[in-house]
Amino acid sequence: MESVEGRESGGAAPLRGDGNGLTIREVVEGSPGWKAGLRPGDSLLSLNGVALRDLIDLEFFQAEARVSLSYRRAGEPFQIRLRKDPDLSLGIVVDPPPIRRCPNDCAFCFVDQMPAGARKTLYIRDEDYRYSFLYGNFITLTNLTEKDYQRILEQRLSPLYISVHATEPILRRQILKNDRAPDILPLLRRLSEGGITLHTQVVLMPGINDGEALIRTWEDLSALYPRVASLAVVPVGLTSHREGLPPVPSIDAPFAKKMIREIVSLQKRGMDRWGDPFLYPSDEWYVLAKTPFPSLSRYGDLPQLGNGVGLVPLFRKQWMSGIRRLQGSLPRPLALVTGKGFFPYLKEFISSWIVDESPKGKKVTVLGVENRSMGESVTVSGLLGAHDIINTVAQAKLSPETLLLVPDIVLREGTEILIDDGTIGDIAKSVGLDTLAVPSTAREFCAWLGETFPTLLKKRERIA
Repeated sequence: MESVEGRESGGAAPLRGDGNGLTIREVVEGSPGWKAGLRPGDSLLSLNGVALRDLIDLEFFQAEARVSLSYRRAGEPFQIRLRKDPDLSLGIVVDPPPIRRCPNDCAFCFVDQMPAGARKTLYIRDEDYRYSFLYGNFITLTNLTEKDYQRILEQRLSPLYISVHATEPILRRQILKNDRAPDILPLLRRLSEGGITLHTQVVLMPGINDGEALIRTWEDLSALYPRVASLAVVPVGLTSHREGLPPVPSIDAPFAKKMIREIVSLQKRGMDRWGDPFLYPSDEWYVLAKTPFPSLSRYGDLPQLGNGVGLVPLFRKQWMSGIRRLQGSLPRPLALVTGKGFFPYLKEFISSWIVDESPKGKKVTVLGVENRSMGESVTVSGLLGAHDIINTVAQAKLSPETLLLVPDIVLREGTEILIDDGTIGDIAKSVGLDTLAVPSTAREFCAWLGETFPTLLKKRERIA
């Protein structure tokens, strides 16, 4: 039940907190906020007498049945009192908070290895617990204040994602290149004891934080299980743009195979203790080792999917399920773009679907794009730029009726802009092919093939 109990103009009530208000970017039509008269451009000042610092405060303080809301429009303050279901959002969208910068100087920092000419936001070293809670960004806990910890615990900002790299204090400071970095374990214990779930990662560098250092890190973090709920091991990523940066050992196939064996051994110890692997290798280890992936069951409840852990096994399972529902031939040939790392797997998955190679069958080409902008060691699809895609497509000599499909993971969220500021339109114009961004997950892509694609073609035929 929603209702507006009162609206007043004039001076706002005294506020608790130090916020300066949040500019409303969007109000969902029909939502409680919309019915209360809030509109884009209004400045939201407080909820229930508490000044708002960011969208986390908005989410936290709107979870009440009765809400007293102060806002400013064209310089004039207003107050609204309304009643709603406590679980119902006000429907107000505000901008995310300004990003806090990272105080560390890790030798493997990807920001320092970016090529010139990418969009400006990719050169920002972020280290912000709010973005960790909101979007799953990894942080090192090297810039939190006592006030930050109090807020995390009070508002139960859980889960958080923590880059540990090593639990041995001196080694960790060396990796972060930050002599002021605090000992990580007391911080993790404080958060764990406060009810915060933590997902952790180690970016592994051969000869630095592997071997005994990794075993110690596993032992220290697993002692905090289940609040420290998972630990991912990710191979260090090196681009071809490391001018002026210290040397970091690269990872070859024999080392990757060795690490997989060691990680699997520790996983077995986790399964024996808790029935949970706890420790997970990112997919890149199997790509580097050129060895088959394990079954999806080895990845628990996929706690670090956004960190590249289990993406290929999940895609495989969803694809094999989805293609069973796809019937008939394709009305147009398709070309699928992917990174070099996923290329052999996507080609294998597509081949399991294409059983009819006749002219009326399913005509699908898979294009593995080499990332020349960042270097051949960068093989993930999400870092592909328009220029590299254009070069690969041009060399493939596809037929003019081919529909080029680019995974939406290459795009800036909510746009059709790639990492090098090229667009889907730029690709289409350069290669002379109809080009579309399509879902990156197997389930959504199969749904696109079975539902959206036929409908799209019919619309285009009617327009033509």
